[in-house]
Amino acid sequence: MNKHLQTGLIHAVLIMFALLTLVPFAFALNNSFRSNTEIYHSFFGMPESVTNAIVAARRVIQSDNTPVDIAETDGTVRSAPPREALRENISLALLNYQRSWALIRPYMINSFVVCAATALGVLLISSVAAYTLSRNRFPGNRVVYYFIISAMMFPGVLTFVPTYMVVRELGLLNTYWAMILPYMAGGQVFAIFVMKGFFDGLPEELFESARIDGAGHLQSYLHIVLPLSKPVLSVVLIMNVIGSWNNFMWPFVTQSDGQYHVIASGLFVLATSAFASSFSTLFAAYMLSSIPLLVVFIYATRPFIRGITSGAFKA
Repeated sequence: MNKHLQTGLIHAVLIMFALLTLVPFAFALNNSFRSNTEIYHSFFGMPESVTNAIVAARRVIQSDNTPVDIAETDGTVRSAPPREALRENISLALLNYQRSWALIRPYMINSFVVCAATALGVLLISSVAAYTLSRNRFPGNRVVYYFIISAMMFPGVLTFVPTYMVVRELGLLNTYWAMILPYMAGGQVFAIFVMKGFFDGLPEELFESARIDGAGHLQSYLHIVLPLSKPVLSVVLIMNVIGSWNNFMWPFVTQSDGQYHVIASGLFVLATSAFASSFSTLFAAYMLSSIPLLVVFIYATRPFIRGITSGAFKA
């Protein structure tokens, strides 16, 4: 078989599977612009507000004053001049997003606070610990390191109840700290493992030159290790943000009053409330909640891959 043909077939198969993974996303996006009436009558149809807006935009461009339909949320249809119909249909298309944003905004803010505090805490503590274990040879160095990474053998469900009891005894339930502190503690193990492997690969000559110039450990850490470790720091940052953002069970259990629910647990609460009857509002909420992770994926893919290929996962 021709090499170019073989490569083309492989790419076609990969593209097909990639498109299949996007089907649920496209389905949720499409239904987020539709009303319940549209979903009931045509589950996979196009949003009437979007199609009517496109028709109205074409007629505005062509200076055609033929009236355009406006499908109201109650299922009724009326006609209006193209310019008015364009404004009305755009407003109807975005109505679900306006409603859902008003509902999930507190959950999104809580998620941003928890993710930012957790990621910064994990980066700071794990980088200092990994630097200490990597650049300082003291009795029991390897024992301490193996003791830390041995925690990766314990599944999270095994520590769920003990962690909850500790958080409860400390009086941290229904606070941000009930999520931030356990997330920071749980994220240290993998972060230290990854960072130490990377720090071990840094040339010793850099640190010798720094010591000759009178630099201590703090200066070496700030001016040598951190600038050279941006790829691996990106790996740890991305994985912690994604893990904190998607965590559902722990926030749901520790935030019984609902004030500090994050987006994962908040969406579950929303789906079991009176708003569950508005499918379009729920779909819009799901789409809005995925935007931050989509932004992280777009802007952090390159540093993430660079961190892996530069030795981030070297043991």
